Amino acid sequence: HFAVFTGLGRFGVVRPVQIKRSDFVESELNAFSPSMRRFWGYLIGQRTARWTDSNVHYCSLTSGGTALWCDWASRHPRMDVDGFQSDTPIGLLLNLDEGTLSVYQNAHRVATLKDGLSGEYCWYSAVCGRTTSISIERGSAPGEEQAG
Repeated sequence: HFAVFTGLGRFGVVRPVQIKRSDFVESELNAFSPSMRRFWGYLIGQRTARWTDSNVHYCSLTSGGTALWCDWASRHPRMDVDGFQSDTPIGLLLNLDEGTLSVYQNAHRVATLKDGLSGEYCWYSAVCGRTTSISIERGSAPGEEQAG
């Protein structure tokens, strides 16, 4: 699975969860992020068998090149991606055969953000700032043929 992201924000994958607004106070979800510790208990409570046994529940990259992953139990160090170029579209390849999430820019693999991924994920993005928009486009990883 390959997607290209443009804009200012955070992009990555997260476990699919069903969030019920009624489980939260009125404005609590206005500042939601799957990386925020206060939501971890709720999110891990949404676990399904389709998540399999991987503890990588969220992995993302900022438009500035900082990567983060969560198991929704403890904090893990952020990583600055060497060779990352700001203001350049970000390609993310979720390879579930290899269990990796990798970042591509300018048709080249820049880094593997995380390994050990398995099970079900969906794309995730969060806007940075009030006047920003994000674009997500389905695509083929460099070196793969475009499906017809």
